[in-house]
Amino acid sequence: MLLNKGEVWFVEFPLEENPNRILNRPVVVLDENLLGVLSVKITKHKARKEDPYDIPIIYWEEASLRLASTARVSKVTLLTKDSFIFKIGDLHKDDLIQIEKMYEKFLRDNGAV
Repeated sequence: MLLNKGEVWFVEFPLEENPNRILNRPVVVLDENLLGVLSVKITKHKARKEDPYDIPIIYWEEASLRLASTARVSKVTLLTKDSFIFKIGDLHKDDLIQIEKMYEKFLRDNGAV
């Protein structure tokens, strides 16, 4: 299975408060390498004022998402390929650019680069 940057997938996502519990949800693929697939959590909830890294997905319908959605860039995680259930669609390039820019900011702000 080949995964590409900007694809939206339905995956088995570990819960933050208990990584042993899994919730099926959509994610955006940012990168794939030998370690896994760098993925950003997608939620149907609006961007939170208290999290500056939430990005509304403007073209959510073009990405084949059922509801208006937000990319929670601060909830980026590395998933194994076997966590990926099925492809939902592809992000519009403008949404992907905004998410990538916010991910770079998230890394800078948290001392990762």
